[in-house]
Amino acid sequence: MDIVLSHFSALEALRAPSLRKRLNRSRCAIDLPDRAPTKAELAELIPRLPQSLQSGNPPEILLAHDAPRTRPLHVKTHRALDALPELSAVQIAPDVRCVSPEHLVVQLAPLLTEMELVCLLSELLGTYAIVPNVTDGMFKRREPLTTPDLITAHIELLGPAPGTAKVRQALSISCVGSASPRETKLSLRLGLSKHRGGEGLKVLSMNDPIQVRMIHDAMRKGVRKPDILLLCPTGEGRDGKKRRGVAVEYDGKDHDGAVRHARDAARHNELVANGIDEIIVTAAQYSDQDYMDGLAKTIREMLGVPEVRVKRSVAEKRRKKREELCRELEGIDGVHWSCFKNMSEDEEDEEAKEGAGDDTRPRADNNGWDVVPVEAYMAD
Repeated sequence: MDIVLSHFSALEALRAPSLRKRLNRSRCAIDLPDRAPTKAELAELIPRLPQSLQSGNPPEILLAHDAPRTRPLHVKTHRALDALPELSAVQIAPDVRCVSPEHLVVQLAPLLTEMELVCLLSELLGTYAIVPNVTDGMFKRREPLTTPDLITAHIELLGPAPGTAKVRQALSISCVGSASPRETKLSLRLGLSKHRGGEGLKVLSMNDPIQVRMIHDAMRKGVRKPDILLLCPTGEGRDGKKRRGVAVEYDGKDHDGAVRHARDAARHNELVANGIDEIIVTAAQYSDQDYMDGLAKTIREMLGVPEVRVKRSVAEKRRKKREELCRELEGIDGVHWSCFKNMSEDEEDEEAKEGAGDDTRPRADNNGWDVVPVEAYMAD
């Protein structure tokens, strides 16, 4: 009996540390079963699932759209609305597939807020995976699980299906190439438009390689990868100094230590020598809205981006939006989703009666927000 993991179970599978070397962008046929597995069939498959899905909580699986409508207690079933594009799954074990990252975001879009979806997309388009029980609450990938082009192609094949419009909109403001949740949130605060609570700066790239000439060996060229690279539109700042752009680095705990500080200093000097100024943001500075406002003003001056004067009422409204965006991002840790935090006790009781509950998901009374190390999510 084959099964296809779906929704939050698929997300856990894609984040499984044991699968990080096997998951790539190769896709397989979806082959949706027309019935749920029996308890005995599921028992045979459980040992093949990632460790986080072997806890005895009902996994979420996807069935064909015409499958019988039953509510078994040992699994939570979802039905596909119609035939899905052929390559909409990833093989994770014999007889076990999960929906592809491209289809997963479509499934979860109706359940998440816009900014939650943006953060999820940024993870899948980045080189990190959020896993609460590993060091720092995340691990690094060699390459992203998907790309904007793959997601766009998938939603075009789906047509006007639920979730596709929301994914398309969220994709347009998501981060590409982020290496941590901290970088994602900092990039969003700098790059989102002012009416969304951002600073409206042009984020050129995240962690893209930039060729620089090494200082200790001027004859040799090297590569640096700034966390966030902001574009200098005119090629020089307001001070007349030629600049290619401004790099913004988040200084987390992984930057502690003499050796790391020496490497950071070398990177800083080489970027500056090659026409790219560098700004470093610490966790304390990130949490200080006054400091971040002043930093954004400084970056604009460095980039030669004119500050548009607005009425005090408009400035106050924008400040409020920046504060709201910061609070919203701090409430998103990639584990505790709003669709479950906001679930009422009556809904929980009803879901439990119908056998559709999943104890691996946080409930409205869940206080385990420290399950993910806060340093991994840029929170104090």
